[in-house]
Formats: sequence, structure tokens, C-alpha cells
Amino acid sequence: MTALVERIVQKLTEAAPIENTVSNFVAGVLENTAAKLAWFEPSDEAGDEEVAASS
Repeated sequence: MTALVERIVQKLTEAAPIENTVSNFVAGVLENTAAKLAWFEPSDEAGDEEVAASS
């Protein structure tokens, strides 16, 4: 039974770097997506001008 536990721990240890790499990749993709979406959002100044113009 101890050998089985050691083998499971070994497999988890080997998988950890892959999990970390995937996590970092996904975080980077989300940051890039957020940056691109923010480019399309209206700025606060433009919103203030529209409110002033409609008053």
C-alpha cells in the first residue's frame, strides 16, 4: 500500500509543473482578453460629455 501512495505522490509532483504552466497560460489569456475588451469601453470623459450634451 505504501508503494501505491508513493506512486500517487510522484505522479502528482510530476503533474504540478504542468498545472502551473496551464494556470499561467490561462491567466495570461484572460489578462489579454480583458485588455482588448477595455479598449472598446467608452471612457469616463466621453460619458460625461454625452450627459452634458443631452441636458
